[in-house]
Amino acid sequence: MSALLNHERRRTRHQTQQRPPLLTPVQSRMLVRVGFRVPALLIAILASLVLVTLVSANSELTGTLGAIAGMWFAVHQVPLSISGTALGVFPLLPTIVLMVVVARAVHRVSEEFPTRRELGSIFAAAVLGPLLVTAVALAVATDASAAIGLSSPNAFHAFAWVAAVHAIAAAIGVVMGGWHSLGLAPWVPTWVGEVVRPTMRAAMVLIAGGAAVSLAAMVASWSTMEMLLDAGNGFVGVLGLTVLSILYLPNVVLGTSAVSVGSAAHVGEASVSLFHTAAGPLPPLPVLAVLPEGSAQTTWFLMLVVPITAAVMLGRDCARRTVDVHYAMSSVWLGAAALGILATVGGFAAGGNLGTFGTVEITAWSFGLLTFAWLAVVGSLAAALTAWRGGSKHEDSLPEKTVRTSEQPVLTPRARSVDAQQPADTPPVVHEEHALDAEVIDVPEAVDVPTIAPEPEAAADVVEAEVVDLAAPPTSDVEEPVEVKSTEDLPVKPAERSD
Repeated sequence: MSALLNHERRRTRHQTQQRPPLLTPVQSRMLVRVGFRVPALLIAILASLVLVTLVSANSELTGTLGAIAGMWFAVHQVPLSISGTALGVFPLLPTIVLMVVVARAVHRVSEEFPTRRELGSIFAAAVLGPLLVTAVALAVATDASAAIGLSSPNAFHAFAWVAAVHAIAAAIGVVMGGWHSLGLAPWVPTWVGEVVRPTMRAAMVLIAGGAAVSLAAMVASWSTMEMLLDAGNGFVGVLGLTVLSILYLPNVVLGTSAVSVGSAAHVGEASVSLFHTAAGPLPPLPVLAVLPEGSAQTTWFLMLVVPITAAVMLGRDCARRTVDVHYAMSSVWLGAAALGILATVGGFAAGGNLGTFGTVEITAWSFGLLTFAWLAVVGSLAAALTAWRGGSKHEDSLPEKTVRTSEQPVLTPRARSVDAQQPADTPPVVHEEHALDAEVIDVPEAVDVPTIAPEPEAAADVVEAEVVDLAAPPTSDVEEPVEVKSTEDLPVKPAERSD
């Protein structure tokens, strides 16, 4: 019997020492969905585009897998080599759309699984899943090199670009979905959070200004665009050139924004800036008609309105959202630094090698530095002017009781009513050490303040009654009138007769 009990005790102890599983089935399915759902959707879209293109061109389907792998690398900005020609300039629009989709997917999942461990697993899955797909794409590109002339890209560059694209998007989604779970709120000052919306508005102004300038340049060179579209030789060619121009539109807008702040953009031997232009051979892409055909004009300095407007809006919004002019200045410089870094990264991503045409690039370091300079200097002036004119919210946001000098007594409504009845020449008695904790009442020496005794605790239970002496008989034969009392003041509960 004792041996049986010892066996049961050992088995119970062994069961209690078992550790819980690292991942539950629900968490496992969630991580698989985060890691492979978006890549699978992207591969399906790329496969459809490749098949439609090959069928419309009456081409064979032997290089389908290689073309899909090449488009996977192109979406992630991985440099390629096709038939010995280096190609490193790819459209930014598909990459931006991919990052937005990844960030939104991670954001939704982060709200459902908000613990720190789960958020770390979500971020890792969102990065490792595309890396596994990239490893397969490298193998496919190596096998398809003989069929379509696609050389396998550098493995380090492929993994680095894919990891960077998905890591940035996943980090944005995790921070937005698990801000409170990560415990970042206590470590970030309030004025830093107030800078996000003004910075986004300034970035939108810069992008909208670059898009407006690009549209005006397209309208001015519409004849050149029509000539380049006619070179497509048919509906399919024109449609392909149009779609390709739309995909490259963010690259052109970034180049225009760089020129508007004083930097330069280069397409091979051709270059454009506010001060100088140089001509050179260009690829037959209709969207490149925005490049000027002549020398720099004096009217181009009107493009400086774009960074100045963005800086004024940044400074004004920061001054209105923060509680002090110093915080407003700090907010302006922080927002300007963030946009300068984004401009540098965008300028670097928008450039690359274009085969025989040379290198397409935006001078990234000057683009970021000039963006920061315009926003920081002009934005600081706008913030100081807004605060000086009373545009800061700190005077409106504080309650009335805090806008008071230390010499004023703190009076409650009861104290104000008593003070109004006293003579005007009697000085008030103010205890500064208790000014915020007690009400100050002016009491002249000639006035006797009656002491009010505290009411007994059982006052609520006392019932109004009349004591009648039943033992003593009346001493007179004359009946005295009995006073009838109204019962309106008595409580609703019937009073018990007192002894």
